[in-house]
Amino acid sequence: MLRPITILILIFFIVSCENDKALNKIKLSTLIEPNFTHNLDLFNCSLNKDLSLISLESFFSNNSNKYSILTKSDKLTVSVLFPENSTSVKNFLISVSSKANHIDVKNFIDEIKSDGFDNIANCSFAIYQNKALDLISNLDLLNKNGFINIEILRCSYNDGYNFGTFQISVNRFINNIKKLDSAYSISFVEDNSFNHDFVWINSFYDRDYQSNLIKNWINQKDAIEIKDEFNENATCIDAKKYKGYNLF
Repeated sequence: MLRPITILILIFFIVSCENDKALNKIKLSTLIEPNFTHNLDLFNCSLNKDLSLISLESFFSNNSNKYSILTKSDKLTVSVLFPENSTSVKNFLISVSSKANHIDVKNFIDEIKSDGFDNIANCSFAIYQNKALDLISNLDLLNKNGFINIEILRCSYNDGYNFGTFQISVNRFINNIKKLDSAYSISFVEDNSFNHDFVWINSFYDRDYQSNLIKNWINQKDAIEIKDEFNENATCIDAKKYKGYNLF
């Protein structure tokens, strides 16, 4: 029969081994990095006083040929995002996707400024070149209706968690969301502009995407379990919805 002191030693040894395994798992997870494929800058903008979206649309339309040539040459993708369900839009985002070319992004900004963009809107053109990757890009069923439904979530990892620990849940989410009969893309962005760890961007290209999600995803068992796993790994500070339009 084992004496109490022996049992205590065994328990301590087992617990220590389990803690070491957990610690090693966390250390190994820190070595796993996303396979980033491009860079993304999101610029916050506001229309100048007494101006409307018509002024903004006219500005880009009048210079579309020049900007199309410039962005194509520099391999930039430029979009504009307007807050959803806003009756009077004054604030918006300009999204610029690039290939690690800070100078080309700056050149685009300098070009629109030289054409008088500052007379239309005021933007915080701070270039952070946030690293990004598309987790999913299922556009086979794309129905081009002129705009994209976009949800942007700014999130931070919980203590002791990182992309390595998060990846299992992400992969499970990807495998399940692929079953949706819809055109969509999901992007993961490393956030360098604030004290957040990452930005999660959902982009849906169908008008009825919400009813599709409710019917085929949100209330499913897998969806609830994956949401719990997400919450264990990270906390999202805010979530905002936009209507996005690809410019160039």
